[in-house]
Amino acid sequence: MEKIKIVFLTYKLVCGGAEKALYDLITLMDKDKFDIRVFVQKPGAEWDQKFLDAGIHLVYDYSCRQPTFNPIKKLGNLRKKLTIQKALKNQGAGLLDICCPGADIVVNYFAWDYDELPFVQGAKTIKYIHGDAANSSVFREVAQNKALLDRYDRIICVSKETRDSFREVSGLGDKVQTCYNPLYSEQVRQLAQEPVKLPEGAPLLCAVGRLAEQKAFERLILIHKDLLMQGIRHNLVIVGDGPDREFLKRLIRATGTEKTVTLAGYQSNPYPYMKNCRFLVSSSLHEGLPVIAMEGLSLGIPIVAPIPSVAEAFGDAFCGLITDNTMEALEEGIRKMLTDEELYARAKAGAQQRSNFFDGKQMVRETEAMLLDVLGK
Repeated sequence: MEKIKIVFLTYKLVCGGAEKALYDLITLMDKDKFDIRVFVQKPGAEWDQKFLDAGIHLVYDYSCRQPTFNPIKKLGNLRKKLTIQKALKNQGAGLLDICCPGADIVVNYFAWDYDELPFVQGAKTIKYIHGDAANSSVFREVAQNKALLDRYDRIICVSKETRDSFREVSGLGDKVQTCYNPLYSEQVRQLAQEPVKLPEGAPLLCAVGRLAEQKAFERLILIHKDLLMQGIRHNLVIVGDGPDREFLKRLIRATGTEKTVTLAGYQSNPYPYMKNCRFLVSSSLHEGLPVIAMEGLSLGIPIVAPIPSVAEAFGDAFCGLITDNTMEALEEGIRKMLTDEELYARAKAGAQQRSNFFDGKQMVRETEAMLLDVLGK
């Protein structure tokens, strides 16, 4: 059986939830059935090498015209160069025909430049939605571009909450579907066993993510300070890096929490931090379905989050608290999980029970079935 050729489009392979979800998805997919390429619009980010080390085939536009001394190949490269330049001036139209010829499916997973790039003659086209269109200006703009969305064969949202929001804003119906990101849970559990030095002497809260505006980690630092002033002892570790790092360092100094807040920076393996905390906490302003929530639950760790879609990861189990997305509500949720031992014990037991749900090999089969359905197979 001839392999199905799939091209995933992404903007830049930074250390982020969508990029981790893409990594897990491709790692878990059946390579005997699918021939997979990832076209990266902006090369040189910190996770390019992570993908390459896993044997994932990355493609950049410049890699399609390699230097050569062969005069015939030189002419071919000149043609490619001129075609690529033309494509880049024409919203990406024709670029994939040069860089990834013969694609059966093009998946616009997390690409932002060039509206024409995903559309290849003879290929089916899928658009992934990772955020809440009702609360994120970026995804709201996508949802309101009906002329562009009409050209996609399928719109895939990473949670039911995201799907319902996108349908409401876009006015589209069954074409917009849910497909949860598969989680490479076996690897998560294995990596979580590695040793790590952590603050001792008080319960540890852990937050993981890119230090950027959407994650609103400043809310956690302010809540942490307020709870300390109420006599509720605990430590906070934030794992990740990004443009807000210096701002958060200044806020830590301003609140006098240098001894109780740790900015652990980027960690290629954040899972020992997660496994050894009392619970995970999110402060995001909006999300689709955070990968970090599924990873935490796969380790049996409870969660406090102001993101409704996290409840989908809980299933029917009580795995923590979903709060309103306000400082006051989030602080109250964190306070309860730190001070109400009965509540915490229930959440811990529920998270441990739910951990068995996150079987990456089973989850990826659902995604593969969706891809085959798009092709009519």
